Amino acid sequence: MINLEQQNELFKLIGEILKNKLECYVIGGSAMMYYGMKGNTKDIDLVFEHEKDREKIIQVLKNLGYNERGIKVVSVIYPKKKNTPILLERDDSRVDLFVNKIISTVLSDSMKDRINSIYEYGNFIIKVLAPEDLIITKCATERAGDRLDAVEIMKRAKIDWEVIIKESVFQAEVTPYLFPVFLFDFLYELKEDLKADVPKKVLDEIRKISEDLLEKKLKK
Repeated sequence: MINLEQQNELFKLIGEILKNKLECYVIGGSAMMYYGMKGNTKDIDLVFEHEKDREKIIQVLKNLGYNERGIKVVSVIYPKKKNTPILLERDDSRVDLFVNKIISTVLSDSMKDRINSIYEYGNFIIKVLAPEDLIITKCATERAGDRLDAVEIMKRAKIDWEVIIKESVFQAEVTPYLFPVFLFDFLYELKEDLKADVPKKVLDEIRKISEDLLEKKLKK
């Protein structure tokens, strides 16, 4: 497990080693720690816009003693290994590195625009996804921990549900998946099983969008 202090220390080391500015996006438990929603996390999740940037960080991490490992696919809607991260480990520290896609979710321009938390560690610049987008990135996995994380985000942040709904529709347009369908199942499960505070009108709206998408797909 990694806490925020340890994560900051690693990012500072990376920033000192990098010769030029390099930006990336932080998601998952790593992002939740910045918001004070989580005390520690199993892994540090980073998303890059360019493969060349990921390669630079891989080299830096290897220089710091990290080794590349295989990874288990945890996506419900994308069971193959495409878009899964490169995983590096050192002792109890694990780093997952993505490029543009988080398994089945595209890092969209809207997600980037919603960012208002940016941290600079020398040449390493970290941008933290908004709480709404953290929920979006968690809805396509089958990990129990992601469900618990989503509930915690809902408890700690004032969620703009319209943002989540619109983003799910956009994801359905730019990926092969009926994203609102998976979002509905995810949120319904959180509400029913974990008593998450998901407004009924939100579920009703997502369900209607899902039904329309399914009907449209069946007509093709």
